[in-house]
Amino acid sequence: MNTTTTLTAPDIVCGGCANAIKKAVGAVPGVSAVAVNVDTKIVTVDHDARSAPREAIVTALDTAGFPVAASE
Repeated sequence: MNTTTTLTAPDIVCGGCANAIKKAVGAVPGVSAVAVNVDTKIVTVDHDARSAPREAIVTALDTAGFPVAASE
């Protein structure tokens, strides 16, 4: 079951951050695409909700040093 999850990571400040996020989140099994908008601090992830649940994506972001905004 493919789905798209959009998260806000306030600590994104540059292209290097975006690359680190793409690498970390892209390594989660079941993730098919990761897009990062540095200006809006939005991470959009296409993934299989069964093998890559939202929680796994949030954990990958947190581990990479980009915690998701508290309101999400």
